[in-house]
Amino acid sequence: MFRKLVNLVFFLVILAGAALLAKELVDSREPLNAKPRQSKPPLVQVHTLEQQGAQITLRSHGTVQAKTSLQLTSDVAGRVIWVNPALVTGVILAPETPIARIDKTQYELALAQAQLALRDAELSLADAHTRFKTQSPRHPQIRRSEAQVSAAEAQIKKARTDLSRTEIKLPVEALVTGKQVALGQYVAPGTVLASLQAVDEVEIALPVSPEELELLHAASDASIQLKPVNKQNGSWTASLARLNQQLDQNTRVAYAVASVSKPYEMPVPLRIGQFVEAEIQGITLDDGFRVPTSALFENSHVYRVQDSNQLERVNIELLRQEARSAVIRGELRVGDRLVLSRLDIMSDGMSVAVDATP
Repeated sequence: MFRKLVNLVFFLVILAGAALLAKELVDSREPLNAKPRQSKPPLVQVHTLEQQGAQITLRSHGTVQAKTSLQLTSDVAGRVIWVNPALVTGVILAPETPIARIDKTQYELALAQAQLALRDAELSLADAHTRFKTQSPRHPQIRRSEAQVSAAEAQIKKARTDLSRTEIKLPVEALVTGKQVALGQYVAPGTVLASLQAVDEVEIALPVSPEELELLHAASDASIQLKPVNKQNGSWTASLARLNQQLDQNTRVAYAVASVSKPYEMPVPLRIGQFVEAEIQGITLDDGFRVPTSALFENSHVYRVQDSNQLERVNIELLRQEARSAVIRGELRVGDRLVLSRLDIMSDGMSVAVDATP
């Protein structure tokens, strides 16, 4: 029993010594320097605005059409006695090419009769001068004879004009699109002999949206490049002839009309009826900036990284959006860094780190 008591006392002494030693070790330990945890700002990619003023290219398409279409008619009546064999649909004929001839017998007779009437009137005037000039230079008989001479001269002029019109000629270089005259046909004044399209100038109506129409109104030096579809050979330079102010009732689009002079005299002819693609160039927005589409947020604002690496939201106006870039306008300046990255949370004053990777 005594031994058990001694062992218990010895155990308690050891336990107390161990406790005192542990306390001494804890008290002698240097205090830990607790540092608050710091989160790194998110990394973003940016686009730096380098130049103000954006060039815009509009793309459209259209069909080549003649600027002037006409129907060749007869001014006199008669039987057609000759038709030009070259008058065939699809052929281009030179100006002053004879198309058809009408029997001119009656018009030669009319000219001869007018010439005879003039001689009779001149004789009548000479007789009136002999008989009445001594009485009065303006005697009624003299004035009547002078009127007869003038009428006969006018009749001769008309007869010669009618005689010349028995041969119908082409007024301009033109493409024949229809033939309505035949040998032996009797024609009256106004009868259509052929349908033609002048080839001195062609036009292409290019559909554009109302927004693009406003851009063209502001352009002072727009040029148009035409190319055939299906990767065919050829390219042509056209000028902007006019902007139609009326929208198409079915499609609600406007039309910019391109013009090309002497299309058939080019190395690769631009043919009437050809379908072409068009690029309208030379449109500059002086107050616009071209940026990647990833810089746009909801097409209404962008985020600018300030010198303090904090975000600033800037409202913008979207002027034009293309596949990979857009043209915007707003309170922006050259040198601004616009955020391209998408973060879960983005707000004014938020700190970010700019990715320096090119």
